[in-house]
Amino acid sequence: MVCIAREPGGSHGAGMLKPTIALSLSLLACTDSQPDLLALPGQAYYPESIHAKDDTLYIGSLTTGQVVAFDDGATEPRTLLAAGAHGVTGVTGVHVKDDTLWLCSVDTTFQRATEVRSFSLTGEPRATYPLAQSYFCNDIVFDSAGNLYATDSFSGTIQRLAKGGTEFETFVQDARFVPDSQGAFGLDGVVYAGGALYINKLDTGELFKVGLDKSITQITVTPALAGPDGMRALDDHTLLVIEGGANRISKLSLAQEAATATALASDLDMPTGVAIARDSAWVTEGQLGRLFTQQAPNLPFAVRRVAL
Repeated sequence: MVCIAREPGGSHGAGMLKPTIALSLSLLACTDSQPDLLALPGQAYYPESIHAKDDTLYIGSLTTGQVVAFDDGATEPRTLLAAGAHGVTGVTGVHVKDDTLWLCSVDTTFQRATEVRSFSLTGEPRATYPLAQSYFCNDIVFDSAGNLYATDSFSGTIQRLAKGGTEFETFVQDARFVPDSQGAFGLDGVVYAGGALYINKLDTGELFKVGLDKSITQITVTPALAGPDGMRALDDHTLLVIEGGANRISKLSLAQEAATATALASDLDMPTGVAIARDSAWVTEGQLGRLFTQQAPNLPFAVRRVAL
C-alpha cells in the first residue's frame, strides 16, 4: 500500500509530496475513511433498493416513497424525493443512469398499479410508464444498448422498455417465474452482466440467466440461495446477491449453468439491496419482516458497508 505524505523539509523543500510505505514513519497515516454505517432519516424508512453511480449512493424507501443520496464522504443524506412527492408513495427498484433517476413506484396497499418513473437528479419528474394492474415492479436494470428491464414479481414476466420507447412490453414470460403460491413474491433482483440478464426468485431461491435472444437457463447455485433479493454485478462472472432469508450477502462465482456462493457477511438485519461503490459493498437493512409483522424496527434504519 502506498500513501502520500508531506516531507517536513530536506533538500526537496518543505511541503513537497513524496510516496512512502504505509508502515513507515510519515505525517499521514493510511486509514480507511469510509463509515461502516450510514443512518437513514426518520422512523419508518424501510429501505428496499440501493444503487451507486460515481460513488454516490441512492436509496429508496418502500413505505414513504423517499429517495435520498449519500455523496462520497458524506454521513448525512440529501433528499432527492421527499415522502409522497409527485405521487410516489413507495419505492422498490432504484437505478441511476447518466443524469436520470429511475425507480419502481409501488403502492404497498395494492390500490393502484405499479409505475416505472424517471426523475432528474434534483427530483424533477420526467416520465411515467404504467404497468398492468397485475404486475409488481421489483427491480430494474439497463443493458448496454440502453434498453430498460423490470422484474415483475407477480405475473412471471420481465418487462422491457426499448431505448427511446414510450411503453413497456413483455420481454419474456415463463411459468417458472410465477410465484409458487398465491400472494408470494417471485422474480426480484436483476442484473446485466456478460451480455445477459440474471434474475432471482425470492420465494424459491432460484437463479436464471436470460439471454437477450430470450433464451432462459436455470443456474444451479451451491449452496442454495435463501430468499434472494437485490443483486449487483461485480464483473461479468461474479454477482453479489442479498439473501434476506439468511441475513447475509454472498458472492456468486458463475460458471456455465452453475454458480458457487461464498458468504461475505452473515450478521445483517433483514437486508434487501446492495450497491458497489468506494471499493466496498453497501447493503440496505430493510427490516421488511418487522414491517409485515407489525414489530417495532431497530433504529436507525441503515446502510451498512461490507468489505469485498
